[in-house]
Amino acid sequence: MSRVIFVMAKRPSPGRTKTRLVPPLSPAAASELYEAMLLDIVERLTARDDVAVHIAVDEPSSIDWFARTFPDVPLTVQVGTTLGERLDTVLTHGLSLADQAYAISSDSPDLPASHLTELFAELDAGDADAVLGPTEDGGYWAIGWTRPLGPIVRDVTMSTPTVVEDTLAVAGTIGATVALGPAWYDVDDGADLERLSSSIDAELLPRTHRLLGKRIGAVVPALDEAGNIEAVVHDLLANGVDRVVVVDNGSTDDTAALAHAAGAMVVSEPIRGYGRACAAGTAAAISDGCTVIVYIDGDRSSRPSEIDRIVQPLLDDEADLVLGSRMLGEIEPGAMPPHQRFGNRVTSALMRWLYRIEVTDLGPYRAIRSELITDLQMSEMTFGWPTEMMVKTAARGHRIVEVPASWDRRASGESKVGGTVVGSLKAGWFLLSVTLRHARAARRG
Repeated sequence: MSRVIFVMAKRPSPGRTKTRLVPPLSPAAASELYEAMLLDIVERLTARDDVAVHIAVDEPSSIDWFARTFPDVPLTVQVGTTLGERLDTVLTHGLSLADQAYAISSDSPDLPASHLTELFAELDAGDADAVLGPTEDGGYWAIGWTRPLGPIVRDVTMSTPTVVEDTLAVAGTIGATVALGPAWYDVDDGADLERLSSSIDAELLPRTHRLLGKRIGAVVPALDEAGNIEAVVHDLLANGVDRVVVVDNGSTDDTAALAHAAGAMVVSEPIRGYGRACAAGTAAAISDGCTVIVYIDGDRSSRPSEIDRIVQPLLDDEADLVLGSRMLGEIEPGAMPPHQRFGNRVTSALMRWLYRIEVTDLGPYRAIRSELITDLQMSEMTFGWPTEMMVKTAARGHRIVEVPASWDRRASGESKVGGTVVGSLKAGWFLLSVTLRHARAARRG
């Protein structure tokens, strides 16, 4: 008995795929998750020797992407206006290739392999014309048939809680026998995502596990950044950040309201201090389930579009702390005045001498594992927070990696550090004193 199975698939696209997962995910993260699920599903199916695997592509414009992504898997374009029409054309085409044709959803990545085997067995027994794999919400994760049965998909309204019930009713009117296989669930909303995350098998679904095992939270300390904060929040969410935590550090403008309206979680820390704001934001992000914490200023000096390069070494398990180095990246003319460059060079040199780590910058754009930042027991509530993070990480023997990061002139407002000589000197003093103090503590330890 020959079988062909079509994976019903869409080309991953932010705002177009898995939109019901937004929130808790951002549009970009939902799209990335769908792509990972699709890759894992196709890999699992093609490893089987009891079925030929094809992909049913959503539209002709998607063909190139699928051909690049799955070069060894045959592709078929879905034809029809409704899902029922598309299923009919796909399955009818499948019967020209094999004795049994199946269509399977791309929303159930952790479907047990035995469930599909049971589905095959129902048609192999010869007692049914079609078989459904029902989902817990009333639909089905797969359908298969041995002869064309267009009405059971075309004449049923899909995406309702009564799809299986309606399908059986239509089958009865045309004299078709439909068997039911074991039930499973689709990953459609936040609750389904939690279910998948809590039980996911890293070996079974390596790509999906890699994504769900990491939840990125961006902590944005902000003081009077009404002219910048909306753009920062929007750009972070558009670039794959799962949770943006804006810490209002005593602003006298509309920073908090604008951040909230843009989609951020807003935390109030009225006692001023850069480290104090970072600590409050870190606690909120970790409580929200974030496993990677990114720090970025709210003045648009750092680019949210570069966040991938900041977090990737952590996701690839190549680093425990990643520093965005402006010295290795691009600095817009006028963005970093001479006195700030000088202080940065001195402190970086001191770090290299004391800790034998090659750092070129002590910039604010960085990413760290949540378990590490918790273990560091940060105590500096001033501009010394980033330096404390670095020296404690180095002293504990964790991996520190630098990546290039751009540095632009702030879009509006005045810098609290580089904008004045006094501000730069004050920040420089915190950096130097923290570096030396923790070095002495490390030697005593």
